Amino acid sequence: MKLTKQNIDKLTLAPGQSEIVKSSDDIPGLRIRVRSNGSKSWEFKFSKFPRIGLGKYPAITPTEAHKTAAEYYAKAIRGENPALEIAEAKARQSETFGSCVAIYLQRREAEFKPNSFRDVTRHLTVNLAALKNMSIAAVDRRAIATQISRLATTAPVQANRALASVHAFFGWAIGEGIVENNPATGVNKAQESGARERHLTDDEIRQLWQALPEGDFRDLIRLLLLTGQRRQEIGNLAWSEVDMETGRITLSGERTKNGRPHIIPMSDAVSGILRARTRNSDRDLVFGERHGGFGGWSRGKAALDAKLKLPAWRIHDLRRTCATGMAELGVQPHVIEAVLNHISGHKAGVAGIYNRASYEADKARALDLWADHLAAVVSGRKAKIVPLRA
Repeated sequence: MKLTKQNIDKLTLAPGQSEIVKSSDDIPGLRIRVRSNGSKSWEFKFSKFPRIGLGKYPAITPTEAHKTAAEYYAKAIRGENPALEIAEAKARQSETFGSCVAIYLQRREAEFKPNSFRDVTRHLTVNLAALKNMSIAAVDRRAIATQISRLATTAPVQANRALASVHAFFGWAIGEGIVENNPATGVNKAQESGARERHLTDDEIRQLWQALPEGDFRDLIRLLLLTGQRRQEIGNLAWSEVDMETGRITLSGERTKNGRPHIIPMSDAVSGILRARTRNSDRDLVFGERHGGFGGWSRGKAALDAKLKLPAWRIHDLRRTCATGMAELGVQPHVIEAVLNHISGHKAGVAGIYNRASYEADKARALDLWADHLAAVVSGRKAKIVPLRA
């Protein structure tokens, strides 16, 4: 039968029939199925290959059905399996960027240091969240470049780190046979400015300190300002790392960016913040909820920025503010580097061979000095400790 519109429209079921199937005289394997409820559906069934649905009539016209069936027939004659190709295409469609990223992170977690793993996770699941539900096969260079450009408008460094992470991810995906090429290759990097020099003035410190709402974010920002440490190191602080009796916080090499153990002497202000916190007996982490540390940095800063209009400041600027403030109070550079656990300058190269002391007493003195200065700034009084000037 020629499966034309005119002929199809005439097809009816005899009394008692549940359905009828008519085959095309033009394309082997092309059929139309008419059911008792009045629906008419195209399908392709040739030789030993499984039946393939082509869609409903008249949504799929006879011309469209003939064209598709002709393509399937040609593949079948060549020994290919069109049904298998369709099944594979559907399977690939279900392989989204997000689902593949989840597998990647699960398999590669052991290869990363904890902080690096958190960064990579953030790059792929937060910074590139717009790609999550896209088919992995559909994520092309344009899609990635669009997201990197979006990030670059406000955070060029984060944009470039996200680009590096997604490039590594697709390199892994190629090796797994998930994709054939790396769409992140050739994406333009964001233009980064020179070394950032922003630090808060005393007036900005006072405004920030007083504007912080009660809660985790307030305590964290104050601790970062008091200690000069990296936010992930304090955000993931555990009670087992805090010794109130000796007045020290001890971070293992697994918790620091440079992989070196680090001791942070606690000023009275730092001890006071930690003592005031409620300790959960079922949880070792000081901040955050459930299994992870604090994860509300962006949300907390956004709420604070809506209330407090400090020009172009970042949370990492608190680390620079602490370092700059201690330097202005006369703390020696090598002590500041020891406080920050920063291996460069006085602790790098040949100088590092002779400067192996941890400067614990000097670090404690410097952080006490800085804490007293902050207290003076916030309250408007004069500092009790005399700056370490020659």
